[in-house]
Amino acid sequence: MKPVVNVVVSILILATGVAGLRFFGQKPDVPTQNADDGDVATIVETKEVIGGRKHFYVKTDGEAATYRVVTVGAEVEGRITHKSDRARGGTFVGKGEVLFEIDPTNYLLEVRRLCAELQQVREEITAVSIDAGNTKALIKLAEEDWLLQKKHLERMQSLLKRKTANETEVESAMKLELTARNSLQTLRNQLMTLGQQRKTREATKALFEAQLERAKVDVERCTVKSLLDGRIVDDPIEEGDYAKSGDVLVHISDGSRMEVKCQLRSEELAWVWSQRKQVGEQHGNSVENVTPVASVEPVDLPQLPHDPVDLPQVPCEIAFVFEGVETIWDGYTSRLEGTGIDRDTRTFPCRILVEEPQKSRINDSDGGRATIRLPKLLSGMHVAVRISIASPVPLLLLPVEAVRPGEQIWVDRDGRLEIREISLVHTEGPAAFVRAAGSGLQAGDQVIVSPLAVAKKGLLLQRAKESTE
Repeated sequence: MKPVVNVVVSILILATGVAGLRFFGQKPDVPTQNADDGDVATIVETKEVIGGRKHFYVKTDGEAATYRVVTVGAEVEGRITHKSDRARGGTFVGKGEVLFEIDPTNYLLEVRRLCAELQQVREEITAVSIDAGNTKALIKLAEEDWLLQKKHLERMQSLLKRKTANETEVESAMKLELTARNSLQTLRNQLMTLGQQRKTREATKALFEAQLERAKVDVERCTVKSLLDGRIVDDPIEEGDYAKSGDVLVHISDGSRMEVKCQLRSEELAWVWSQRKQVGEQHGNSVENVTPVASVEPVDLPQLPHDPVDLPQVPCEIAFVFEGVETIWDGYTSRLEGTGIDRDTRTFPCRILVEEPQKSRINDSDGGRATIRLPKLLSGMHVAVRISIASPVPLLLLPVEAVRPGEQIWVDRDGRLEIREISLVHTEGPAAFVRAAGSGLQAGDQVIVSPLAVAKKGLLLQRAKESTE
């Protein structure tokens, strides 16, 4: 009985399978289209080409960095007797603000010693001046004495010729004249010596005056002040430490200007270099504004080396998003960093200079929502850099989805498909910038943004918005 049941069940299962195959296994009817039938159009989506565009932004990421960090060191040695509470890392200090006091005792004593030395030299100069005055008075007396003795000698020689005086009397007169002349010469020599002594004392006085000025400067250097307005980065020395001349006391970050470090690809750098002419015209360096050479007198000026890869000062926007609000600072390209291309990223390191990091504006694209503005551009911020580029050639603006592989686009021309080769310049979000010259496009053309299974020239098209009407 059991084998019969198995056979019956197997027959039922087989019959069910055959019935299901006949019911569900039929091939569906698929509508076909004749390839030669030109009356059936392919439905596509298109967007309009926008012309007259010559401006776009080269966008990249960057990091804000301090323009310079100044090292404030000890210019004299001594023990730190006072450290200001504001001389701490992270504190913003103003130019001229007192940060440290170094023990000035030794330098004050040096000032007192030099003052005493200087006073002594001044007294010596005064004494030499007095001696010179006395010697000049003695010289006048000695000259009168010599003149008297000289006349006496002449008179005795005259008497000797007339045989009224003997030779002994003449010799005595000669000795007196010689003694008077010797005394006069001695006083003159003494006066010259006093003059040289005065010069020596004057030189010693100048030396002590210079040393005194240096000592006074050292006393002033015992008070260490901030050299600029900025934020203290670190303070490695404390009150009570002994500082030697040249020891680092603090590092101060200059907050008057900031830089942004970024990387540019080769095609982006090429667009920046292309702005040289526009930047020159903005600064008035056109040919018309150059002074004729004939009207300028020749001046021998040193020839500065020319940088073959210098960057023009192209305007930039530096953006940072804080609490959902975008804060923007204005800057310009400053220079290339390093010696060439970065070996790891194969890009060009570039520096953007922000002259006024405390001056910013807010991108109020949310329509007046409550915003929090950052006080200034801070070091370490990861920011977005937008470099303003003015293209020297006309550009067309297309939707980026219209650009096909191989820089091709499909154009709807009077309901027929045309394939165009383009020169893609730049992509910016949903937009693509292409060169107008050589593209065969013009403003108002309709480019296809929807995919096509087969794209061939002359394919009949129908726009999606027309099929819905």
